Amino acid sequence: MKHSLLCSAIALSLFGCGGSSSDSESAPSQPQNTAPSLSGVANNTVKALQSTTVTLEMSDNESDALTFTIEDKPQWVTVDLSENTATLTLAPDFFDIGSHELALSVSDGELSQAYSLTVEVDDNPEQWRDDISLSRAELRGAWSNSANDFNIVFNGYDAGALIIDDTMKQFDYELNNSATAVNLAVDPALCGPYCEREQQAATLRAVAESDSQLRIHVEGLEQNYTVNMAKRSAPTIEDAYFTTAIDPRLTFLGLFTANAETRLEAKVSLPDRSFYYASLVGKLDGEHFTVNETEISFSKDFENASAPRWEEVTIGRNIDYIEPLYVDDNFVVYDALHSGEVLSSLNGYEVDDYIGLAPLLADYASLSATYRLHKVAPPSLEFGQKYVGRLASVHDDLASETQFKGVVEVIFDSASELTIPLTVPHTEGSLELKLPYEIKADHLLVGNPGNEYKVGFFQHKDDDIFVSPDVSHVYTTKRPMSLFMKAEEQPPLSVQSFAGLYEHLDWVNENDDIYYSVFHDNGTLGFNLRADGPLDEVELSEKTTHFWGVYDNRVVFIKYDNCPQATDFTTCFGIVQNALNNNELTLIQSFAPLATEDESIIFNYSSYYGGWANSEFDSVSNTAVTSLRQLKKH
Repeated sequence: MKHSLLCSAIALSLFGCGGSSSDSESAPSQPQNTAPSLSGVANNTVKALQSTTVTLEMSDNESDALTFTIEDKPQWVTVDLSENTATLTLAPDFFDIGSHELALSVSDGELSQAYSLTVEVDDNPEQWRDDISLSRAELRGAWSNSANDFNIVFNGYDAGALIIDDTMKQFDYELNNSATAVNLAVDPALCGPYCEREQQAATLRAVAESDSQLRIHVEGLEQNYTVNMAKRSAPTIEDAYFTTAIDPRLTFLGLFTANAETRLEAKVSLPDRSFYYASLVGKLDGEHFTVNETEISFSKDFENASAPRWEEVTIGRNIDYIEPLYVDDNFVVYDALHSGEVLSSLNGYEVDDYIGLAPLLADYASLSATYRLHKVAPPSLEFGQKYVGRLASVHDDLASETQFKGVVEVIFDSASELTIPLTVPHTEGSLELKLPYEIKADHLLVGNPGNEYKVGFFQHKDDDIFVSPDVSHVYTTKRPMSLFMKAEEQPPLSVQSFAGLYEHLDWVNENDDIYYSVFHDNGTLGFNLRADGPLDEVELSEKTTHFWGVYDNRVVFIKYDNCPQATDFTTCFGIVQNALNNNELTLIQSFAPLATEDESIIFNYSSYYGGWANSEFDSVSNTAVTSLRQLKKH
């Protein structure tokens, strides 16, 4: 150091001249070096696409030569050094919006001093662009912000999904004429591809772009969003269970398994908003699920403009492959890509002669937005307690000549045996099917030796537990799944206590529209009526379709067609029982309450199709179909 070196030189000079010293005289003390300092450090705020300067003054008590550094300096910060002055120019763009801590340091070569400078980069809507064009090819895939709490998924055609704060909604989309905005039609909740609920109109625009990012602005949702988005890499899947609905009713479990044959039920939608189901078998290898020769065929009537007349045409849709677009711990979004062909003869006419035929032959993709499920260990079981849960799929009971489809009640009698009650609407009590079972680490093994199957338990986030029997041994791709919970003791039912208005979902599980049923206290029922909007705003129909009453502490209802001479439930019920005894075709349905879930009641729903017991085709052909239903009383 300059000063300390000078003192040393003087001391050496005196010693060399023969000067003397004594023990009472001490050598001059060496000055202590101090760290340099920086002034002018203050927090700054700057808007995107604007610039500002920050002037910092460096000083050092010993007047040493000083150096100034910024650790991991952002590209939008430039530094100009002039003697002991550091001038910082801050010029961020839209992709630098946020709070930044600049780690500053000044050093004299021996000692240094650290400082922190906070820079807040704000949005600058006045500088947003309105000329950024978008394409379906560019949009296709999944986009996320840095916090991963705003995600948007597009397929390459007209559908997508929004995942905001762990909530997912589907949407249809189209580009505007200039391709500078995306018009969204957002479903109010996650539902099937052709959910008929009123959609919410929203608009998405790109207001800034970089090589790999878009800054988007979305208007029309519950709030407006402006976020920086980057495209995610194509997802990879080891094992992913998923379902289209977290619903106590019967739903189905899907599974992607890497590098293994997988069975999958896919919904194949078409541009005219019709859809069909395809049973797929294939293999997920890398990023694609390759399907083994799957074709859906269907027939539609088209107007032949050249004839002119209406003609039936058979169309085939070939499932090319399925591609996962977005996968996280809570959701799975995938695309089914398919192409079409005419399977029937056009009798010398061309495709274009048939109005509306060509679009149904074009390449298309069907987007499915699903809840991801995680397999969990079997829950602790209370012996003797009745549970709600689908632990079996099909059981043929030769004694009653009835095929039971679906089970929603089970009693675990002990650690090794369970009882499944099998009910039909018009019979008191229930049949009891007893089966052995074993509790394994991640499943129950149910059934007699040689005819055993696994029962798995699944959970979405920390929600309710669902149960699903493995039906891979049955020729079906559908793996049924239902809620698993304790059944509750139910009070006695009466017509007076049950009568009322009930809201529920579509009865055949094909879509998630809202329906309602009105159980009148005179024993008539308006069943499965469509609600065009919120139920408290719907003008209720006075139409009735069934007789209903209480039998064996269950609600039994019968369509008028099955007892046309009857004027009340008691008479109708007697007519139907006689018809069933005589093996005449008839249908009877029932509800048995099991538990409550939030504001709704969960029922064991059973329908019995009778009159087929003497069929020459099948010795067991009467059918009792059982599933869970959830009704909310208004």
